Amino acid sequence: MRPVIEVFTSSTFRQGKGGAGIVIRSAGQTVRVIRRAVRAESRAQAAYRALLHGVWRARGTGARQIRAYSDHEEIVAQITGGAEVPPELTGLYLQTRALFNAYRWSALEYLPRERNTEAAIAAVEALDEEPLAHDFDLDAADPLPLFTSSAPIS
Repeated sequence: MRPVIEVFTSSTFRQGKGGAGIVIRSAGQTVRVIRRAVRAESRAQAAYRALLHGVWRARGTGARQIRAYSDHEEIVAQITGGAEVPPELTGLYLQTRALFNAYRWSALEYLPRERNTEAAIAAVEALDEEPLAHDFDLDAADPLPLFTSSAPIS
């Protein structure tokens, strides 16, 4: 049985530029650290893009179960159903939920920034990069198997 993949995400937003930091771990070992500049108009958008990219990149491990962490409490509440999603974040919210649903089991938890330091440092370092033309292009990506489950993201 494959272990649950853990994805730690963090974001930063400064002077109209977003940074995403992503750490992917399997069985307690860091598999990958990703630093990426992202197009964003707010830290919430940058946080969604970090989470979206991290959950997508974890699929390369062959994982069927994923536990993700974000240091942006508001988006964690939105994705887990505890808060309303503002109209400007609806597209990113729907994409993120769809990716979580592509796993047999998934969970998302809030992790304070001070306990998410590796991803937070990567997010700050990403501010030095230029955003890619397409932050996340599902058309160019391999399809994920979609599993049906009545269990909501916990």
